[in-house]
Amino acid sequence: MSEISVLSNQYDKLVKTSEKVNSSIIAFKKRSILNTSGNKERYPKLSVSSEELKSARDILLGFLDNIQKMVAEDFKESEYIPSLILEDYKKKMSVNPFLEEDLAQLINLLKQNQSVDENHLKVLDKILSILDNERSTLFRKLRTARG
Repeated sequence: MSEISVLSNQYDKLVKTSEKVNSSIIAFKKRSILNTSGNKERYPKLSVSSEELKSARDILLGFLDNIQKMVAEDFKESEYIPSLILEDYKKKMSVNPFLEEDLAQLINLLKQNQSVDENHLKVLDKILSILDNERSTLFRKLRTARG
């Protein structure tokens, strides 16, 4: 396979992962907003279905579990993170000294179908931010490879 094909396939994988995870985080943010008193009246068109939350929970559980194993063990491949950026992503994730603890808490909350609070949403945002930065980096590599 040519370099452009490899980069393109890896980029497509990252885009799909990023979009799924982002949509899932948005679903939990909607629930958080709607659970705050007065917000249902303030945002009458904002809603999140139980099916949407279940799907978001399942996606995040798989993704976070994979991230947890990737950080704790020496994974060389990931179902969610393209191999071209895996080492760089692991390195950036490891900067957070509380990452393993945060991931364990999040996974536990999601498994028990409990509410995700503001602090947990910030952790999810940070994980997604790193993922999006890697996505931008991979896009630049793809664009450069095309000449």
